[in-house]
Amino acid sequence: MALYSKEDLLMMIKEAGLRITDHRLSVLSFLAKVKQPITVYELVDSLRKKDNIDQATVYRNLDTLHEAGLLRRLDFNHGHAHYELETGRPSHQLVCSNCETVEKIEGISIDDTIKKMLKKSKKFKHTTTHSMELYGLCRNCI
Repeated sequence: MALYSKEDLLMMIKEAGLRITDHRLSVLSFLAKVKQPITVYELVDSLRKKDNIDQATVYRNLDTLHEAGLLRRLDFNHGHAHYELETGRPSHQLVCSNCETVEKIEGISIDDTIKKMLKKSKKFKHTTTHSMELYGLCRNCI
């Protein structure tokens, strides 16, 4: 996981063409520190305690930052979204279908599979990034 300084995050906001606000910086800073995708509920709970940000403000900023390409929104079929910082690097997760535990896995390449998929595609020539979720049962739920 890459570490981002406050200056890095400020530059990301600026380069995305967004106005720099304390709330946007708080959302990005928090997501830059977590090791796996986080739910909106966890983010709201943490930011409410730390930076006194209300739920509506968190939701608005998540939408804005996602639309600007700074956040990745993931759907693990739990009925709610998870978010992580968009790094441009692939994202792979193992998801427990029972307890909803999510574990991010890094350092695994599926480049050969992507090449095969693109070869079979009639509409795509290349990809910019990808996200892969594998579903099963975690060790605690087996």
